Amino acid sequence: MNISLVAPNASSVNNLLNLIEELFDYEALPQKTEQTQQAIQQLIANPDLGQAWLVEADEAGEKMVVGHIIVSYSFSLEHGGKIGLIDQFYLKPEWRKQGIGTQLLPEIEQSLAQLGVRALSLEVNIGNAGARSFYEKQGYMPRRQFCNMTKDITPQTVSLNIAS
Repeated sequence: MNISLVAPNASSVNNLLNLIEELFDYEALPQKTEQTQQAIQQLIANPDLGQAWLVEADEAGEKMVVGHIIVSYSFSLEHGGKIGLIDQFYLKPEWRKQGIGTQLLPEIEQSLAQLGVRALSLEVNIGNAGARSFYEKQGYMPRRQFCNMTKDITPQTVSLNIAS
């Protein structure tokens, strides 16, 4: 079986959105379909924000999409520059535990390193012991002294003086 990463295009973006919906169902995350569609379009149109790939398997000459990976970029003084966040790494259940992630992660890491990414982080559902074990075997370690915290924010009409 050959595995490859394929950047989504206009004809495959719906396939990517369906995979994201599957991931949201699997993780019991709230669906925000319109927001997700807009974010994917923004990501694809602006490669400086990150990368999206479809995971494609080729078995006996038959190609099929079996998952997706989305990496977003940020900047960190602690890590000395550009960093990546694996925002989503999803494989359809029937494709898990076949070595796909073990094959893809080093390839992704090298590709991102060549783009100047200095560190790569990810989030794992604390109750997903299988995923946590997999990522630890790949060299990703929990940062026990840190707690990842998030707040959704929306634009508001506020008068702030932010000096540039």
